[in-house]
Amino acid sequence: MKFFEFSTSGVFQWSINIYQEDYGDIIAPMNDNIWIKDEVLPLKMRLIDSFENFDTWQGETPFVDVLTWYTNLMTADVEPKRGANLLMSKKVKEVLEKYNLPEHRFYPVILHCKELQQTNEDYFLFHAVVDSATSGDDIIDYPKCTFVEIAQDSEGNNVPVKIYPEGFIKSSEEKGDIQFGDIELLGTYEVTYGNQTFTELNELKFKNKVYKYDYDVLWGLSGLLYISEEIKNELEAVGITNGYFYEMPENIIRSFEYKQMKNS
Repeated sequence: MKFFEFSTSGVFQWSINIYQEDYGDIIAPMNDNIWIKDEVLPLKMRLIDSFENFDTWQGETPFVDVLTWYTNLMTADVEPKRGANLLMSKKVKEVLEKYNLPEHRFYPVILHCKELQQTNEDYFLFHAVVDSATSGDDIIDYPKCTFVEIAQDSEGNNVPVKIYPEGFIKSSEEKGDIQFGDIELLGTYEVTYGNQTFTELNELKFKNKVYKYDYDVLWGLSGLLYISEEIKNELEAVGITNGYFYEMPENIIRSFEYKQMKNS
């Protein structure tokens, strides 16, 4: 029931982008939550030196197993804003394919590095369509979730103050109304900035987040996926490069796990 954010470290010197003339065929459909057309494949992408200083590169190869988008508004380089996507090597793809995935596509990619004058065709862009993997009544089974109210102490540390049981919060809209104070439920804490003291509303966070699905990849965002502990362990075992795992703070419970809990 542990899930992890799977992404790059964010400090790797190399990123990816596409050629501007391909924006309409690649970025536009992804932003509209639709699939890229087959006639556009394979996607032509390029490695970008995001440090803009090739002389600082000391690695063996920038063709690592996991890469994320390069964004520079000055040069009109943008990443998709909707759906889940992550550029991965064939090694990562072969691991993911063993597991239960949401509807998705693996788009073949030809990746070129101008600085090294090298091209690699063993890459794929994983693409899954979803509006939000972290909220929404179509994704999260809110009546089955539990929540925790979080305050802060004088040193800024999070302090749990109350647990809300299953059935207490029944929808994403109700959770939002509580969190923003439209439904008066949460307590408050005081925080001091300089000579001024402000009153802040406590946070409402998931304790047990129950999904309506049994997927081992619970979608994600641009540049990251939410993966099960089983996938994490196998990716670590095959020795992927530039892939990082950050344990999600809430307990993720899939539909079949919830049924097992209730029947045990």
